[in-house]
Amino acid sequence: MTKTKSYFTILIAAIVIIAAGYIMNIGSIKHFTGLCLSFAGNNVLAVSAAVCAFIFLGNKNYWLIIAGCAIAAALIIQFVIIGHGAGLITILARIVTFMAIVFLMNLIKLIINK
Repeated sequence: MTKTKSYFTILIAAIVIIAAGYIMNIGSIKHFTGLCLSFAGNNVLAVSAAVCAFIFLGNKNYWLIIAGCAIAAALIIQFVIIGHGAGLITILARIVTFMAIVFLMNLIKLIINK
């Protein structure tokens, strides 16, 4: 399986899960998706995801490094910039949003390079 097919498979699986959550009216999926979409509009998170995606491009353990950056960025944004604690769901939504931005940037790069 090529890298492009793998990316599209992951993208389709995520879209199916989100669509099923909205069609079946599953509140937790709808709430988590809403949180992720609201965090995606946050310039600090989006810019840090883009910077990390380009800095670590070509490393052997790229997604492991990106996951570490996502955790660090989510915690720094929450505790340093915002200034107070948050629940686990909020932190996880920031991490997933960071990873999704990097994933979409890599998918677009793969499509353009073909």
